[in-house]
Amino acid sequence: MMKLGLKIFALGILVIIIFTIDFPLREKALYGKYVNTNYENPICCVEAPHEPDTLILFRDGHFESGFYGKGRFEVSNGLVSRIILHYISDGEPALGNTYFSNKLFEKPKIILNADMNHVYTKSD
Repeated sequence: MMKLGLKIFALGILVIIIFTIDFPLREKALYGKYVNTNYENPICCVEAPHEPDTLILFRDGHFESGFYGKGRFEVSNGLVSRIILHYISDGEPALGNTYFSNKLFEKPKIILNADMNHVYTKSD
């Protein structure tokens, strides 16, 4: 009886882990159009858009956005998939360093502010 209880407990923990971890992004899932959501929250950081915006990541390493303009990006796929956006802000080189969320049964997201659920969500 004790072994059955331990097996059920271990299975429950495994299911919880599978549904809450971020999986590495496949190349096919990475590129495309991302739409800014939950931008209505109080402004917390100037490097994130607080208006409707679309970010397009191209296969050649470049991106376009109404907020960031045109620039290039780098992605590193490790335990956490990170993205660095290189762009020009007020005539000076700038960068945005953040990460992806890729949970089971959810669309990939680029996290802008995790506490406020301010993200770019993949739309295509």
